[in-house]
Amino acid sequence: MTIKDAEFAYHENGTLITTFSLYSYRFREGAEPDRLRADVTDLGLHADVEHGFADNPASAALALAERATGVHLSHAAYADAAAALVGSAAQLHPYA
Repeated sequence: MTIKDAEFAYHENGTLITTFSLYSYRFREGAEPDRLRADVTDLGLHADVEHGFADNPASAALALAERATGVHLSHAAYADAAAALVGSAAQLHPYA
């Protein structure tokens, strides 16, 4: 996420499975753009006119990445990356 953009992209073996803006899920693209749809809905990332925006899209995107890959990114793992962040990383844990 940056001030200009907030994208989620999921690749598998070099293939883009799905990508979408955290603020506009309906414009998703990829080889299987709806593969993560149930998790996207469960996590509140289905931002559109009807549903509005996710309360904490960065946290929800991390939770989606964990569900998609099965890899848990612990707080300790991304706490060291906090220097690259502008602002606090506290809102990223726990996941949505």
